[in-house]
Amino acid sequence: HTYVWRDAPAMARAWAGMTGEGIAMTFSIVDYPHTDATDWACATQAAIAVRRSGAPFAVVASLPELMPEDVARALMAEGVVPLAGLDEALAAAEAAASIAAPDPAPVLLPGSAEATCVLSEVDAKAALAAHGLGVPAHRVASGPEAAAQAAAGLRAPLAVKGLGLAHKTEHGAVRLGLGLGEVAQAARAIGTGAVLIEEMVAGGVAELLVGITRDPAHGFVLTLGAGGVLTEILQDTVSLLVPARPEQIRAALMRLRCAPLLAGYRGKPAADMEAILAAVEAVQAYVVANAATVVEVEVNPLICTPARAVAVDALIRKASDVPDQDQP
Repeated sequence: HTYVWRDAPAMARAWAGMTGEGIAMTFSIVDYPHTDATDWACATQAAIAVRRSGAPFAVVASLPELMPEDVARALMAEGVVPLAGLDEALAAAEAAASIAAPDPAPVLLPGSAEATCVLSEVDAKAALAAHGLGVPAHRVASGPEAAAQAAAGLRAPLAVKGLGLAHKTEHGAVRLGLGLGEVAQAARAIGTGAVLIEEMVAGGVAELLVGITRDPAHGFVLTLGAGGVLTEILQDTVSLLVPARPEQIRAALMRLRCAPLLAGYRGKPAADMEAILAAVEAVQAYVVANAATVVEVEVNPLICTPARAVAVDALIRKASDVPDQDQP
């Protein structure tokens, strides 16, 4: 527009050509100088003229310090959006584009009971399974011989985990990919006495983290992210308030960096998205039913296959004085 600079009506006509039906916002990038900004008054006048035509219009300075306060006031008085900085402008546009209608579902208010117990993996999975979460076929046994006998009713490959430890992998209390004849030796090597024997989940295309924590300021917060042993390193997560609707959960999953794995990456099959949504809903259902006592729920990993989504490990922290509500 420099060829018509200082001709505010001509500038307005040029800028108006970049507006129209279906265009939610037009940005004009103008950097006002620190010294005499009089020569830039035509840009302010042109922006105001475009806005008066009914078109949504914003003036963007590439750096915050290049949007004088008096110019910003003049623009706002006429309905023009002044944006101070390119990064800030893009962030504001993204936030505005994400605004939706008010959520009809009320925020789930948590209880105030302190967490006084951590459920065992077996009990945590059972509590979540009662609300519809898929878990592996499993047996619990005490001692190597009993473990071997219990494993006979399962299908290899198997996983054997020591019970009574908060961080089994770090303690070397997990053995994977075992045949039936290897279970007794694995239980003996783990050395915890009681062990959990599970069928391993084959065909996984992605591993997810599904967690819900009690937040004093926001109620319960649902966190979805890349799961497995690298969760802390990858730091690929999104958060929603509980209860979240299926369409919100689906959109959040698609914002993850690991989302291509769910959709089918490099010729691999896609994960069963409906099964994933059902798994997340099962975790939410448990929290809704036990909001007075639950403090934290974490499923990691949720192994996602083309046919199902299965919780391989689970943690629940809650107050111990009230029994779980087993049904949604």
